[in-house]
Amino acid sequence: MVWVLALAAPSFVAAPLHAVLPPPPAAASFRSVPTPLLRAKPPPPPSGPPLPLLLQPEASLAMGLCLLLALVGNRLLTEDLLNSQSRADLLAAVAPVLLTLKGLTDLEIQEREAEAVELDGEEHSWMAGELSAQAARELAWGAETLLATVRCRSVAVWWDGRTVLLRGLLPLSTRQNPDDAVVPGPLVSKCMEKTSGAPEYLPSLQLLPGRVEFSYLPQATQSVLVLPMTTQGAARGVFVLGSDTQRAFKQDEVAWARAVSSRVGSVLSPI
Repeated sequence: MVWVLALAAPSFVAAPLHAVLPPPPAAASFRSVPTPLLRAKPPPPPSGPPLPLLLQPEASLAMGLCLLLALVGNRLLTEDLLNSQSRADLLAAVAPVLLTLKGLTDLEIQEREAEAVELDGEEHSWMAGELSAQAARELAWGAETLLATVRCRSVAVWWDGRTVLLRGLLPLSTRQNPDDAVVPGPLVSKCMEKTSGAPEYLPSLQLLPGRVEFSYLPQATQSVLVLPMTTQGAARGVFVLGSDTQRAFKQDEVAWARAVSSRVGSVLSPI
């Protein structure tokens, strides 16, 4: 019993410390270098001889479940149950429960990442020619920053009733007619009507009938993030980000992209 309890002691592995995304750069800086991640030091190696089979989480789960089944079977097959036997069964159940908990603690259960798909289109960069130098510089900074720091492959910007920027992977029809590429549909219009400035996230675009609204993005685009540029409670434009992966934008990436679009909108609003 002692060696079983010793094996059941839970082990803890230091988790990597992910750096918090930085705030939007200052107005004078237009660098889009991603912040490196801070990683914790690996745990020291065990001092004693390794026991690879017994220390594996699968082995702990198997032993714990087998012992629990043995206790349940012994309980069911015993005709005359004594008080002393009941107390012994309770004490004996501690070891398999601890073994099972150890296996569950050591077992790494992670969400399966969706695979990236190949998008049709070519790399393209276009910007409306009648923009001021300040607006063009800010739009270029925002697009390059988002392409470099979040998992998007296409960026489209619509401002004051017209398309002002297209960058990344774009289909042929969009490249041939960039001025009228972005036409706000129900989803984009709904996002712009929000007074809170909250984004509209479509993690699985191909499952939605509204995907036809984003025809200016590659046909196989897997997820879309629509970021309104709100000034004084009203949205005058949106950033539309397209990705080649389902569920591509995590919570911290959405927050960072929202900060970038808000800054670009604040610079464009007085222009």
